Amino acid sequence: MGLVNALFLIATGAAIADPNIQLDMSVAKEVVIEENGEEVIHWVDAQEIEPGQKLRYTVRYVNAGDEAATDVRIENPIPDLTVYVSDSASGEGSTIVFSADGGDTYAPPGEVTYEVTVFGGGKDRRKASPERFTNIRWLIEEIPPGSAGEVSFVVTVQ
Repeated sequence: MGLVNALFLIATGAAIADPNIQLDMSVAKEVVIEENGEEVIHWVDAQEIEPGQKLRYTVRYVNAGDEAATDVRIENPIPDLTVYVSDSASGEGSTIVFSADGGDTYAPPGEVTYEVTVFGGGKDRRKASPERFTNIRWLIEEIPPGSAGEVSFVVTVQ
């Protein structure tokens, strides 16, 4: 998977209504520019990227249907060759959870764990730091018809 072409997945709960969630993803890179003697951060289209740069992935969503979408999940893997920037995930009105095992399990940031093999062949679960996160999931209780929003996160290119 490329850095700029990350995948995302959306799922909604069982619905009798007809919600129609449409997604659009963009990637921007951080550029620091000096303006009036001060450094100002701008986010510009990420055409070319280099190690050490920060990228912001933004997924915009809209319910183009005529009924509310409920129990919506938007999922995004942390792109290969990048590291999640701690506390950078956002999404108004959403609950954000993370995975450190490729998306098999999710938990709030301070409760994310991963499994390791220990001496003698046993298994041990360890607390994952944000640098070990592999996936992000946004849980949105309801998106009314015609409503739109966005979720985002930032990574550093290795």
